[in-house]
Amino acid sequence: MTTISSVLAEALRLAARTGQLWWRLWPQLIGVLLLGWVGYYLALIASVELTTNAAWVVVPTFAAGLVSLLASIVITLRLVASQLGVTALVRSVSGPAALDAPDDEDDDRDASVVRLLIITLLPFLAVYASFGYVDDLASELALLSGYTAGLGDSVLGRLNPVGSTRAVLTVVAAVVGLYLLRRVVDACYQRTRWRLLGLATAFVEACFLLLTVLSAFRLVEQVQLWWSDRRLVGWWDTLLADLAAGFAVLRVDLPEVLQRIGTFGGEVLWPVFWERITEPVAWLAMAALVFGSRVVSVADLWRKGEPLSARLPGARRMRIARRLQQEATGSTGVRRVVLQAQEALLGDIDDKYLPTLQSLRLVLRAGAVFLGAYVLTFTAMRLLGLGLEVTVRALIGGRDGDTWVLLQPFLALDDTVLTTSVQVTLLAVAFSRALSIFADRAPEEPAATASRPPRLPVGVTRRLRPVGQLGVALALCLVLAAADVLIDRTGEVDVARTRVGEPGPLGERVVTVSDPTFGQLLRAQGDTEAEIGTPGAFVVVPVEVASPGRSGPQVAAELVHGERRYTSQFSSTGIGPDAGFVSRGDFVFEVDTADIGPNLRLELSLRELYSGYSPLLEVDLGLDSGRAERVRADLGGSIVDFQPFPATRGITP
Repeated sequence: MTTISSVLAEALRLAARTGQLWWRLWPQLIGVLLLGWVGYYLALIASVELTTNAAWVVVPTFAAGLVSLLASIVITLRLVASQLGVTALVRSVSGPAALDAPDDEDDDRDASVVRLLIITLLPFLAVYASFGYVDDLASELALLSGYTAGLGDSVLGRLNPVGSTRAVLTVVAAVVGLYLLRRVVDACYQRTRWRLLGLATAFVEACFLLLTVLSAFRLVEQVQLWWSDRRLVGWWDTLLADLAAGFAVLRVDLPEVLQRIGTFGGEVLWPVFWERITEPVAWLAMAALVFGSRVVSVADLWRKGEPLSARLPGARRMRIARRLQQEATGSTGVRRVVLQAQEALLGDIDDKYLPTLQSLRLVLRAGAVFLGAYVLTFTAMRLLGLGLEVTVRALIGGRDGDTWVLLQPFLALDDTVLTTSVQVTLLAVAFSRALSIFADRAPEEPAATASRPPRLPVGVTRRLRPVGQLGVALALCLVLAAADVLIDRTGEVDVARTRVGEPGPLGERVVTVSDPTFGQLLRAQGDTEAEIGTPGAFVVVPVEVASPGRSGPQVAAELVHGERRYTSQFSSTGIGPDAGFVSRGDFVFEVDTADIGPNLRLELSLRELYSGYSPLLEVDLGLDSGRAERVRADLGGSIVDFQPFPATRGITP
């Protein structure tokens, strides 16, 4: 019970300190994170627009947004650390050894934001990808591009390399080229110290990760499929079958036992260990890296006089790399090429993982009580963020799918901005607390009795706080106003009207609507029996879309009668041919029979994410009172056929 009470007390201390500090700094934190949010979603929207016409340009465009998002997090971490006086605390607990450190062990990240980003973005990006955040962002890109261009023409479809040998070679060359480019850019930066090259290193690495997530993963899948057909795999399956037969004598179903063990380990133990324990600790290690390279010197408190190179993770590999470099200097020919290649391949460990491992080792020495309290507080903060997201969605209420897609960037504000601002505050408070624990454990060191964490420099903060609050409040008002405009955009359309059988303009598309058909039983073309029935009526509207100009977003349709709107179901939700092609498909609507009448019309629009003035084509379906009566009278048990997928052909001159 003593340990549990200690963990709870430590967690409450961290939570209280986090709340106090966040309340003092929220204008600065939210302001910086809003800038990162704007940069990321501008890049996301641009990437979606580029999907249909320049899919490969999506990779660097989206990478710029990813770097913008990570840079805002790094800057806010440093902002909170400066308010806590973490740098001064690190120096005080590190003792004279930190002050006498050689110049090459120090850096100017304290005085330059650009230098801070150069040092921290690369390892930060590696850890960010390790916990699936890059995959989540890429999934959002795939979802939005699929919404505008269709699932088949989403960014995943456009960047699919499996279609041809040329595409496979292109992707492989791009992946290898980006890796080599990053190494070259990094080497140039080490020689010139030109800071733009340092930032370019993180940008190229982001391009490498995104290309892997969006395209190269399919090559890995193909290799796995190829391997599954090899004879060696068949031998392994036969061996497992023989083992299962042997255990069957003991009435043990070996395959079932192994499956349950694998399911429990993969779906229960591993997520708990990786997402609930490892991820919070890794975030704290990354925060330690952001707070300064001098944190490594704090290890003097518990290294017991051993040299730094003898204890740090990866130090042995670093010594080997230095020896390889020395040998390469005196070597010629093939041997020198091999040694340089080895150093280039192993250099990623120094750049992306070794700094994090050093910080992680420091964090783990804070003790089980502190780590348990920190993980508990971190998890509670994440749960509160999820609860806030659910509450916001409930307050918005029921909306159609298009509205939810348009509101997605604004719904992400609670996680990308608000929850993240609390998280970075917790990281700074936790690291400051860890430094205090290190100081308390080393009374024999002169620095351990030096100073406690300095009080917050509230003077400057108080003077800037009203200005910051006003600026952030105005920014949030603009964001909410934009969200409100997106919910209700009925007056911002360029309306064109046409009739059944007559082509009508929709942006750069030409749309022709044919006569609708009606029934109570829905059957896909080619099937012999109807699969779906309704107490109302199914309306099938054939639509032909031509793209004489460039490619663009899909054409979506709604069936409108008075104030009631029906969205397409059971068939294609959008039609979007490429430039020079015509696609013909059916939109299927399930409607109330009372709405089958003279005022029934089809509204066609483009699935654009955000546009100031959208085209809208209204098509009168030609139902007069007499025909509407006949349609309703003939509905009972009638079957209507529909085309599940659009058919595409070239535009004939």
